[in-house]
Amino acid sequence: MNEVSVADAAHQLDISTERVRQRISTGQIHARQVAGHWLVDPASLPSAPRRGRPMSPRIAWGLVELGDGRRAPWLTPGDAYRLRVRIGRLADDDNPELLLRSWLAARADRHVLSAPQPDALRDDARVAVSGPADPRSRMSGTGQAEGYVHPDDFEAVRRDHLLVPSDRGNVILHVSAMVPRSPVPILLLAADLADHDSARELGRARELIAQVMHGRQGW
Repeated sequence: MNEVSVADAAHQLDISTERVRQRISTGQIHARQVAGHWLVDPASLPSAPRRGRPMSPRIAWGLVELGDGRRAPWLTPGDAYRLRVRIGRLADDDNPELLLRSWLAARADRHVLSAPQPDALRDDARVAVSGPADPRSRMSGTGQAEGYVHPDDFEAVRRDHLLVPSDRGNVILHVSAMVPRSPVPILLLAADLADHDSARELGRARELIAQVMHGRQGW
């Protein structure tokens, strides 16, 4: 394995070294520590760098609501107009799943965990299921779970499902004060799939974005 330094990974992704270390801590990037220095597994680096500045959580959640045809009450008319323009940009982009992934990067705190029975989280009312575990992903998702949980419920969910941090876990929990209704908005599901950064998930994310583009004429 030809491991690379944090600085090299930051240069490849066009982000700061601090951001690389943050992703290592959440399991988004795989690395091991040797003599006090992180060595990054290049196979775990996203295939493409982030393609724009992440939106604030407030605006990011407004975007995913708008993608389902709902204007979030916290958006001003100006916010809603600008987000419609952004959604229009997705329609014209050659890789809209990568652009959406960039915009929604700050939507929640992402935790990679391991559970003895990950499928049990799908039936937990505190968790809004997303990612491969969502039937609309057209992936089985068996043996893994992903979803959104409120900060007030996070520790209880961890305790109840015996979740422990793991670099290569079978559970991804997005912790956010804004927990979506179930089923989660389509653009949110697309962003979660794109975060997995494999050809299958990226392709399905693109299809889901195309569904939103097809339905936006009625907005």
